[in-house]
Amino acid sequence: MRQWYNDEVGKIPELNAKWKEQGLGAEERARRAYEIRHNARLQARAFMENPDEVAALRARDKAKYGNPDGPSFEQLVEDNKKSGLSGDEIYESMIDSSRRTSKEYNEKFGIKPRSP
Repeated sequence: MRQWYNDEVGKIPELNAKWKEQGLGAEERARRAYEIRHNARLQARAFMENPDEVAALRARDKAKYGNPDGPSFEQLVEDNKKSGLSGDEIYESMIDSSRRTSKEYNEKFGIKPRSP
């Protein structure tokens, strides 16, 4: 399941390039990238067989983001603003980070994300 999640998230750079060609702005592309990653997170958890592993992931997200299903789009925007970014820099940063997954969890499950 972890590999599937990495594969889904790994599609974002190629999709982002297509969205740019279609003339979509940075905010819309960031929203789409966010939705792909967020939905992949939820789907992966729904398909996991071990409820204790799901509970651990949800607890991690609750502690880290205040939400067991991960950060909201708005939270990510605010985090990037706090990092000193503004305007389209915020959204480009979100797009870039949306393809990166947790090294810790990848190692735990023996997964190496494919290079973009």
